[in-house]
Amino acid sequence: MMSTNHKRSKRTTRINNGQSIIEMALLLPLLLVLIIGALEFGRAFFTQIVITNAAREAAYYLSMNPSDYSGGTSTNAILVAEAEASNSGIPDISVTITPKSSYGGEQSFEIRVETDLRDFHMLNLINNTFQITGTKHEFFTLSASVEMMSQ
Repeated sequence: MMSTNHKRSKRTTRINNGQSIIEMALLLPLLLVLIIGALEFGRAFFTQIVITNAAREAAYYLSMNPSDYSGGTSTNAILVAEAEASNSGIPDISVTITPKSSYGGEQSFEIRVETDLRDFHMLNLINNTFQITGTKHEFFTLSASVEMMSQ
């Protein structure tokens, strides 16, 4: 015959198991939002770093080869920036080269690199769940500018 303590212990275990499942069901969506959000913001910061490096590489190229800039652009500097971004997994960038004023006979260039961060899953999740109409764009535009003088 079972003792009263053994019956209580089984009942308490069942209640605790049910309580654990309910707690997990309540906390799992919050944990998933936090994890997905951290991954998305990490991807955004990674993309920002990549396009900043691409702008730096193009600016460095133009600082070493200022004669390559003609007609308002430098094809080689643009190719350098595109190669730097593409090697890091960002294939679609736009590069703008703007000459700045000369300092003591030295030419200065500003390189601006932009890209669109698409498939931002966190906003799509929030938008689909809460019907937010403030997000009209499917992407965020990230940009980085670097100015460097030629040698």
